[in-house]
Amino acid sequence: MAKKQPRRASSRRQSDALPRRRRWRRVVMLLALLIVLVGVALALRFFGIGGSGPAAQALTDPNAPLASFYTPEVLRWREDILRWAQAYHINPNVIAILMQVESCGSAEVLSGAGAVGLMQVMPYHFENGDNMLNPDTNVALGLSIYYECLTQFANWDVGRAAACYNGGPGVLQRPFNQWPLETQLYYEWVTGLWQDVVSGAQTSATLERWLEAGGARLCAQAAQHVPRRTPDAATP
Repeated sequence: MAKKQPRRASSRRQSDALPRRRRWRRVVMLLALLIVLVGVALALRFFGIGGSGPAAQALTDPNAPLASFYTPEVLRWREDILRWAQAYHINPNVIAILMQVESCGSAEVLSGAGAVGLMQVMPYHFENGDNMLNPDTNVALGLSIYYECLTQFANWDVGRAAACYNGGPGVLQRPFNQWPLETQLYYEWVTGLWQDVVSGAQTSATLERWLEAGGARLCAQAAQHVPRRTPDAATP
């Protein structure tokens, strides 16, 4: 009678090793996935998406120093700019850059499209009875529009928020080369000035190019208008 052959020990060890390999493979895959997720989270924080990274912190720092390279027509609003920065928790240079490119510090300028005031806000944004040329009212509304662009449509990208401010949120759905020329130039002026702020520049080549491209005429108009601080100005 043939004896039953015992199972080979090597085969038993191999069969036992298979589940262990599968378990280790799962552990390695889970660790890799965890590393990827942590990396993505850190990247999102670093680039300011969600309002917690350096980009957001820089843009929302009301105590940042105001650059000195803006034109005199803008710098004469210095005290107001610093006050608005504190009131609305925003870097004063954001206010100054928008004011520079939009109106060169003229509270009374009216564009061909109908935009008014320091921040060149369109009339349909105002409530009935608002003094559209009042600096406090105009800046408060302009900043609310820019902040919405910055947080809702531009992921804290200062240039894309500027493009949204100039051309509306829909422009961000298209590639840069399909933006209106005015919006492309607006993006370049704002991002260039912001980079000069970030680098701590004492002068701005971007500002010089803006002046040469037509900004000088706007500033000449602004120089004729003394900053108007009306008694009914709504202090934020």
